[in-house]
Amino acid sequence: MSGSASPVKKQRTPQLFLDSQDKTDEARTTFHEISECIYANKQLGHSGQNEQMTCDCHENWDQATQRNLACGEHSECINRATSVECVNRSCGCGDDCQNQRFQKKQYADVSVIQTELKGYGLRANVEINEAGFIYEYVGEVINEESFRKRMVEYDEKKFPHFYFMMLKKDSFIDATIKGSLARFCNHSCSPNAYVDKWVVGDKLRMGIFAKRTIQAGEEITFDYNVDRYGAQSQPCYCGEPNCIKVMGGKTQTDAALLLPEGISEALGVTHQMERQWLKENKHLRSKQQKDDAIINEAFVKSIEVTPIEDSEVSKVMGALMKEQDVNITRKLVERIYLTEEPSIHSSIVRMHGYKTLSQVLQTCDNDTSTIVQTLTILSKWPKVTRNKISSSQIEDVVRQLHQQSKNKKISQLSSDLLSEWGNLQMAYRIPKNVNGERSSNSPSVYGRGARSKSPEPAEPAPEEPLPEGWAMTIDPNTQKPYYYHMQLGISRWDRPVSEPPKTPSFPKGPKNEPSRKRPGNFAEDILARQEEERLKQERENQFKEIQQKERMLQDVILQSQRQAEEKRQAEERARLEKLAKNREKHQKHQKHKKHKTEHNLTIEQQWAKLFAKHIPNMIKKHEKTIGHDNVKGCAKDLVGILASKEIKKHPDTAPPTELDRAKLKKIKDFSSMFMDKFLQKYEAKRGEKRKHEDGEESAKKHLSSGTSSSA
Repeated sequence: MSGSASPVKKQRTPQLFLDSQDKTDEARTTFHEISECIYANKQLGHSGQNEQMTCDCHENWDQATQRNLACGEHSECINRATSVECVNRSCGCGDDCQNQRFQKKQYADVSVIQTELKGYGLRANVEINEAGFIYEYVGEVINEESFRKRMVEYDEKKFPHFYFMMLKKDSFIDATIKGSLARFCNHSCSPNAYVDKWVVGDKLRMGIFAKRTIQAGEEITFDYNVDRYGAQSQPCYCGEPNCIKVMGGKTQTDAALLLPEGISEALGVTHQMERQWLKENKHLRSKQQKDDAIINEAFVKSIEVTPIEDSEVSKVMGALMKEQDVNITRKLVERIYLTEEPSIHSSIVRMHGYKTLSQVLQTCDNDTSTIVQTLTILSKWPKVTRNKISSSQIEDVVRQLHQQSKNKKISQLSSDLLSEWGNLQMAYRIPKNVNGERSSNSPSVYGRGARSKSPEPAEPAPEEPLPEGWAMTIDPNTQKPYYYHMQLGISRWDRPVSEPPKTPSFPKGPKNEPSRKRPGNFAEDILARQEEERLKQERENQFKEIQQKERMLQDVILQSQRQAEEKRQAEERARLEKLAKNREKHQKHQKHKKHKTEHNLTIEQQWAKLFAKHIPNMIKKHEKTIGHDNVKGCAKDLVGILASKEIKKHPDTAPPTELDRAKLKKIKDFSSMFMDKFLQKYEAKRGEKRKHEDGEESAKKHLSSGTSSSA
């Protein structure tokens, strides 16, 4: 390619296979179809999240379609934006929202066809919109050891195609024997689909999505060189202008290691930038990268990241939430660290910021620079309430860092954060409205009162948040959500839409009763005002009493937490002291054992041990000529000869710890003389052997010719 600007690429007209015969039923006979991944053990494919990731959407019930329209394609759902699916009974968006495509298997209309060179392929039967969910890639989820064994096994069995996909560094999906129709998606160097990993519950799951609008009749393809593996590389038949001619294999080419699109966007780079860098830095591939690397590590390290723009927040957080290569994690954290705009930091906090950075602190616990940057980011965030800090459990992670880290910067930053967070309280705001009515288009709740008689929750009005002061949690006995008001000390099964009264109501008399006011009777007016003032004062006193009880409860909780923390710290100190004593005892034992072993060696053995460190390397150059076994034998003889000489000279003197240069030169000269003599003898023996073999060969020929003459 020339250095000039490349011309604008023409849109290639996709090939359509509308007339190809539907081979779906035939293809299904070649494997065992399963609907969900089969995990070899429950730890495999874990999302890395310790609890459900909840969005801040609200139920949007459509009476006409009888569906919950919350978390749709064009909503601002933080879960959907960061590749996380909502789970029933765990989100405030209500059950069966629109962000459950994996769980509900909302696959695109596709069929299997026979291709000319690639075997079976997957065809779109209808038009699929850009970013549309096509199919989940399912199979047997296995660990790395099993994956490597199966690669060799399938290769020995001459399987024509491979169906391995990397879910995480230690988890691989094998759809060779068991899988879904997604296994028939072929490779293309210019694909119309891409692979993305989503968090669903406590698992990481893999789906195929449309990269652009896919026409009905198009073959669905994605880039195998992202996350897909086989024992041997295979030729590529995609026919695209940018085809790299090979796909898969244990040793990937530079082009095959291009970053997935979602990661590239999160890092603020493009594939064009990566290809240009590879072209200019080919020499770095072999020097700085492992053979089993899954990305171009040197390229990622070379990226000069920039602060995050507002439109990039969801991409960065979506990439950071999933366990990535440590080099990618460092760069994503650095982008957040460089960002100064407060509104962007607020968006990051909203996009599961605390939970995500809690995960980063745990996975990068040995990376001092990343930990310092992460703690600095946390110190920038507004500290108003404890709600998100508490739900993310990040406080325990930071506390552990503070206790275990020997780095002064980490210790100071974590200490400051814990101190600031310790002064925050959970947000329970005073309600504003009283006796609001439920929206008419909400599903009927059959006239339930302040607390329903059934544990079944009523469905809220569309897009209506919980009233201020109310919170939701799960009942451990029924696993149903219920709602509670901390300040008023009341709870209910059905979702509150209107705010509760601040205090118990007081009778005011019948509404329609005629006025008892008598003209000119000022005494009765005064009594009425006094009664009103008394009731008002009583309400204020009751509210102050509630506030006082709340403060007392908070003090009790904090005191209990302090006592628990002091006890835990004491136990940790005792544990560390015990570990230190055991370590010291073990070191003394090892030192004594080493001294005892060295003391038991004779002086000649000590000399032999010292010479054996140097002589093999001095004569290793002759290995090509005389072979490894002969060199080994010569080294052994030399060590024995030199040790015997030293014993004759100094029978009672132990050898030094290391030989000086003069001594090493003498040994090298002696070894060279020894090897010269050995090589002369070796060549002489080889010459005699060749003579003998030539004589035998000549005799055989003579005997053979004599036999022919007599015949």
